Amino acid sequence: MDTTQLQYFKIIAESGSLTKAAKTLHVSQPAMSAMLKKFEEELNVELFDRSPNRIHLNQTGEIALVHVNNILRNVEQMKTDLLNSAQQNLTLRIAFCDPGVHWFCVPRFSVAHPEINIEGESYEGTDAAKLLAERVYDLMITPEAVHGKGIESQPFLPDQVFLSVPKESRLADLESISIKDIPEQPLLYPQIGGYFLAQIENLITRNHLPLTLVRNEFNTTQYLIRTTKFLATASTLSKDARNDGTHRTLIPMNDPELNVVYYISYLKTGKEKVKKFLLWAKNVSP
Repeated sequence: MDTTQLQYFKIIAESGSLTKAAKTLHVSQPAMSAMLKKFEEELNVELFDRSPNRIHLNQTGEIALVHVNNILRNVEQMKTDLLNSAQQNLTLRIAFCDPGVHWFCVPRFSVAHPEINIEGESYEGTDAAKLLAERVYDLMITPEAVHGKGIESQPFLPDQVFLSVPKESRLADLESISIKDIPEQPLLYPQIGGYFLAQIENLITRNHLPLTLVRNEFNTTQYLIRTTKFLATASTLSKDARNDGTHRTLIPMNDPELNVVYYISYLKTGKEKVKKFLLWAKNVSP
């Protein structure tokens, strides 16, 4: 007995005619009759009362139809559940500690593996090990290795902050600069959060620096960068997503806090799911 027999029986029962059922299923009437006979023999019961031009479910057939409908619904539900599970395996949930590495990774990985959907989220906190253990994320990109039972961490990409200055600025000729050496003035920064923003805020507060962070949404910040002489920052990995115009130059910032090597962390038991990202990560570079 297979699901094809069950489907054929259901259609015969609903149509009340072997001829109509055969037309619906695009099979010959003799083949339909043979299938029904075999089905009844396997169950060792008769399911229909037969007349010259029509067949009707008998009481046993009515019971059989209830079970057949349940079985076919369960089969369809199984197919749906399996498809959803397979689709989930084609989705990677990744937490990124900074927008720059997020903007860098997602489009490049998607080009390399268009069959995999990335659900990227921002992450700032100290509970990375817990989030991985609870499978909230498949991967986490953090400024430090994540330590915990069953967790694997490996170095990923280096990143560095640059100071974006107008070319006519007296700072433009510097080979590098510390945030402590920036003269008092506004410093543009989009309201996007992330690791580097936290580091810049900490440096300004800890060292009592005369810098004022001017925060706006991303597009407004980009407009101000192109139309004003305010200073701004960018990072190695975020530069592609930025458009500072041709009137600016980028100066590397040499503060240790503004240089980082990101780590990829994941559960060892989930390595099979993330292996394509790990292989891609080995060969990608800024």
